[in-house]
Amino acid sequence: MPSATIDTHSILGVAAADAFLDKLLERAESIKQTTTIEPPLDKSDFEGLRHQLGGALGYDLVAEDATKKTQRFAVIETAVRDNFKSLIATTPIGSPAFVRVWNLFDILSFLSDSELCDPALLLWLVEELLDSQTISGCRKVFDFLESRRERITAKHFKQKQLVILRTCNELLRRLSRALDPAFCGRVFIFMFQSFPLGDKSSVNLRGEYHVENVTTFDQEPPATDDGAEKMEVDSDGKPQQDNPLDPDALYPIFWSLQESFNQPKKLFDAAQLAAFKAGLEATMATFRSIKAEQPSRTTREKLDRQSDEVNHTLKRKRDDVDDELDSGFNPKYLTSRDLFKLEISDLAFRRNILVQAAIIMEFLHSLSPRAKEKLASVKAPNKSVTYSDQQLSEDDTRWVVDMRDRIVDYLKLGPDGPYFNRMVETVLSRDKNWVRWKIENCPPIELAPISAAMFVEARGAVGKLAATRRLRATPLGSLSLDFLGGEDEDSAMETLKDPARYALPELSSLRRGIADDDFEIEMPTNDETKAGAVEGKASKTWRALRIAARFKLAVFDKVDDDDKIDAIFEEKAVPEAAGVVGEDAANGDGDAVLFPEDRRPIVIVDGTGKSDVAKQLVARHSRVFTKALAHVARKPRDGEVDGRDYHFVDVQTFGVMRDGDQFLEYSEQGDDIHGTSRKVVEAITDNDRVAVMELGGDGAQQVNDNGFDARFVLIQEAAQTAEATPRDLYHSVIEDDLKALESAIFGSERAAAAVGPETGASADGDIAMADGAAPS
Repeated sequence: MPSATIDTHSILGVAAADAFLDKLLERAESIKQTTTIEPPLDKSDFEGLRHQLGGALGYDLVAEDATKKTQRFAVIETAVRDNFKSLIATTPIGSPAFVRVWNLFDILSFLSDSELCDPALLLWLVEELLDSQTISGCRKVFDFLESRRERITAKHFKQKQLVILRTCNELLRRLSRALDPAFCGRVFIFMFQSFPLGDKSSVNLRGEYHVENVTTFDQEPPATDDGAEKMEVDSDGKPQQDNPLDPDALYPIFWSLQESFNQPKKLFDAAQLAAFKAGLEATMATFRSIKAEQPSRTTREKLDRQSDEVNHTLKRKRDDVDDELDSGFNPKYLTSRDLFKLEISDLAFRRNILVQAAIIMEFLHSLSPRAKEKLASVKAPNKSVTYSDQQLSEDDTRWVVDMRDRIVDYLKLGPDGPYFNRMVETVLSRDKNWVRWKIENCPPIELAPISAAMFVEARGAVGKLAATRRLRATPLGSLSLDFLGGEDEDSAMETLKDPARYALPELSSLRRGIADDDFEIEMPTNDETKAGAVEGKASKTWRALRIAARFKLAVFDKVDDDDKIDAIFEEKAVPEAAGVVGEDAANGDGDAVLFPEDRRPIVIVDGTGKSDVAKQLVARHSRVFTKALAHVARKPRDGEVDGRDYHFVDVQTFGVMRDGDQFLEYSEQGDDIHGTSRKVVEAITDNDRVAVMELGGDGAQQVNDNGFDARFVLIQEAAQTAEATPRDLYHSVIEDDLKALESAIFGSERAAAAVGPETGASADGDIAMADGAAPS
């Protein structure tokens, strides 16, 4: 029965529409026995809505014109609103009877999809319902919206999008970012999922900033002696980087940075920029002076349990993050002077501030001459966000780059530092892409649908590739199974179990068969025997390679032609001096290959900038070591070959690899964009080789910070002292002392066996390898 009798407004159509809605609500109550939002009503239970509504209104809806359709929309809306107002006026949202409102919304969704009412009518009622509820009630309403989002936005979205945007924005204005951050996040996610990715409704095309978000702090200085500490500057007016300030002296400088964070365009003024640089330098000096925080006892226990595991990735489960950092979110900072010393002692607080600073560094760097040159190709840029009248000087650009690097280095410190920094860099890199899109006036990012002809052609090509090829009646080389048809089942089973039917053949037998096939190919009896010999040789060659791959993989480098695989059949004695050798030599086949006992990848850092000892090592032991080629984001230069010198990719591909955590280390300095792929190194290891990486100091540190298990060596000049060597990560070798490097990698005795008695390295080589432990 209806919840209440409503006014028909003296219009017969409204009364008819009201009766029609009452019947639908009664049907909904009989179908849905629960009093909750879930499960939603199914449209299949309400078939024939157009016919039923036409019967209630007394005319055929198919024959109505535009005017009649508008009148029908108004009649339905009037009846629905009267029912809706009556329901919410008499039924609290927490009452079980409020399920009639959820049923009414589901029915309106069906009517909207069938164009029997205005498409936005449901959302208008949701908007009014949100306005009538407390925050607690709004959560329940939003539960309904989230559960029906796909159904609501599936049809007639253009008529609904403005109502969705207005409803969500009005709700966000009511919510407190401090008290309801999770609810705010739900509203934002709902909008992001509802609107297409390239929609401009939420794009800040005019480049406006949230200047109302002002950070207030104590302006009065504390009562101190005349000798209070002040920020020291150099003779040229630049702040000193290594002199931390007292918290009371830093307090006003630190919080004044928020003014620039809030309105970056103020930095266009030279005086404001100079003050910002001084304040950020003072802040960084103080942050660096704070003693690094130790992991909590819980974290230390987790690290102890994981000490025997090799960590191959930066991706960690959320449970491994320190509890103190996990709850470090603050929607608004407390700026009391009494709390300042405690705040800056918190690593999560310092990270949040430096993330803000990193965002401003990206903003300033976009004003550099090089960044301006990259925008020259944009035909009609959005002048509101290009700031074409502003350009950073060379000195300021160098300061921005240096400060950005220092911020990155600091964010890597502390528990889960590399992981946290990678997340920040990923967000900033994607944000730069959105900024570029906005500068280009938001061109369409959706690809046009392919034509039917292209689809049919592509489907046909894929079908040919995936089609099962017809097998021979008797596959080449297969054994007959005719004996299974005999009457003696026991005898047939024993014959089937004969090891000769499933055991791998000896390589020597395949060698003889290949030789016979070669003879028949060279001197065929007729064309049929020649064709059979060609197929037989291909089959035997393939099986021989499959068998040899199990214990002669290193010999495959000698196979240059698929028709000539004699190298895998060669047998040579293993020198006794070689000791433990590669699997190919251990089996008595191929040349003796001496591998180091420790087969972890080797990272070599050339501290002199002119040593070629790493190249000599790889060249002398080409069957043991393989250089891991870096990926570079540029085209090959004259004389360079892809796969020999570098792996050449475009900038977009490099960015995808970086964001996908595919690099052990990478660097993006101007046009020099390179990185070492984890897959390249692992592929070398899988191919029974020892990977050798030639990296700079920063790259080697990234490899170590990422937890990759490797050995590290530093090449230095003979004049360098031991104190100059970072012993916590590297051990050193004197420039071009190849014997010492071989001795450290193989061990003294094994090195002599590897290079021979005449050229073997002495045991006194001035080198020791690091064990891959993290720096202290």
